[in-house]
Amino acid sequence: MQTKTDLKNFSLSQLESLSDELVGRKYPGRQLFQWIHRHNITEFSGMTSLSKEFRELLSENHYVSRAEIVNTMTSENDRTRKLLLKLADGAMIETVWIPGSNRNTICVSSQVGCPLACRFCLTGTMKLKRDLTAGEIAEQVYSVKSVLSGGDDFQNIVFMGMGEPFLNYDNVVAGAELLMSDHGLGVAQKRITFSTVGIVPGIYRLADSGLKTMLAVSLHAANDDLRSEIVPINKKYPLSELRTAMKHYADTTGRRLTIEYCLIDGINDTLESAKDLVKFIHDLPCKINLLAYNPAPGLPPEFRRPSEKSIARFTDYLYPRCPAVTFRKSRGADILAACGQLASNRNESV
Repeated sequence: MQTKTDLKNFSLSQLESLSDELVGRKYPGRQLFQWIHRHNITEFSGMTSLSKEFRELLSENHYVSRAEIVNTMTSENDRTRKLLLKLADGAMIETVWIPGSNRNTICVSSQVGCPLACRFCLTGTMKLKRDLTAGEIAEQVYSVKSVLSGGDDFQNIVFMGMGEPFLNYDNVVAGAELLMSDHGLGVAQKRITFSTVGIVPGIYRLADSGLKTMLAVSLHAANDDLRSEIVPINKKYPLSELRTAMKHYADTTGRRLTIEYCLIDGINDTLESAKDLVKFIHDLPCKINLLAYNPAPGLPPEFRRPSEKSIARFTDYLYPRCPAVTFRKSRGADILAACGQLASNRNESV
């Protein structure tokens, strides 16, 4: 018995080629792409601009997947919305819509779980179950759009959800390209940010790809011993290698990096850690986003959110010495939707 193929993973050119093969014309493939990625239609019967012949031929060996929205949660504090999605094989992922004062953001996952086990991140406790496909990556945005109302939408997409994007580089880029296509949602490249915890080969690949997307690096410590303790992948890609890759990205693309730094009380929020960070970013065109650690069940009990005084001391030391420093208020912490709190394994019994 032949297994049907999911067309949600197909690029525009692949759908055009399939259309040419089945009905001798490429244009219906473009219409098919629009039905899937602009209108979020998954049943061929609903793709009314396609000929009956084309739809029947498609249904013989193909289908279009749709994730099941198992649960949605809305923060009472800031309207952040978290979706629990069940994929075709039963795997669960979480994605988050984050409202802002002048722009809204969708935080997208790239893997089911994560193999990197950063100590402040709940996703790492799941370990890696599998990579997401390009279609499953794009599907998260379509799912979020389907539950928004009252004029809510999104402007930015950040790959900061479950998983490490650069360990699933090809599918992540392919998923982003589905979202960026003018025949889909047409998301501007500069509105998409890939966030890596420091997968050096991925940084080089993105720098040399020609893509105009943005890059964020989750640093969290600028001392090798401390960073290796918090972010174990630092043992494979130490700070010297990471910094060289980041400089290559900045020099090659001409774009400013974003450095994400999660402050943990008594661990990496000291004045010494601030001095290490200032040394690390020397001559790197970057902005620094500071955020406070978000506790969650299952994370180390010795990890605590820093005090306001500690946050202010760290920020005040950086501000005159760094080109741009912001403190990012966590959104959705009351529904475990903030940075480091996503982990679908607690929901698998839903």
